[in-house]
Amino acid sequence: MGLVHGSATFCRYEVDGALPEDYLDTFPKEILRYAFHTLDDLPGEERSTGWVNILDMFDNEFRAMEYFKEPFIALSWRVDVKRIPKKALLQYCREAEKEVKGREGLDYLPKPLREEIKESVRLRLLKRAIPQSGVYDMVWNLQTNIVLFGTTASKLCDEFAEFFRKTFHLQLIPLYPYALAQQTLIARGKASALAEDILPLFLVEGSKA
Repeated sequence: MGLVHGSATFCRYEVDGALPEDYLDTFPKEILRYAFHTLDDLPGEERSTGWVNILDMFDNEFRAMEYFKEPFIALSWRVDVKRIPKKALLQYCREAEKEVKGREGLDYLPKPLREEIKESVRLRLLKRAIPQSGVYDMVWNLQTNIVLFGTTASKLCDEFAEFFRKTFHLQLIPLYPYALAQQTLIARGKASALAEDILPLFLVEGSKA
């Protein structure tokens, strides 16, 4: 997950579109707008995502705008999740329903009341749950328009690309090996169509395409 320390796996993207001329003014506002907020600040929510300092996952204020490291923007995308086991939720709901029945002298609880009890129990358990945190580094080269994102998990990558779009109003295009081969050919003054002639190399005898 980390691009700053040690080894890392990452996805590579190309930014579709040019930087706005006023990005030094607009980007700080948007980064702060989409900064990470803990689940304690979001009552009832089970998941929270947002930008944090790439060197400190607990810093979401960016007072010195240290993410600008010319020609790069370097941030981390933090994801916190609280999970309530289904069996635990079911058990606590049963206990709460039993208590309400005894207190109100009821043999049956209507569905709206059961849903109300379930939500009350869920909120109570959420307050006790400890969030699981994931931090994924992002480095954006403003000169080449290449973004590195510190995971290869497809679901997270898709969500990150959408979060990037909301923040910077720019689309990310995944750079797969074939696209990188085309870029390399173009950079060397050759036709990108030559990449179509690239064939897979099998290092194990008997392997087939």
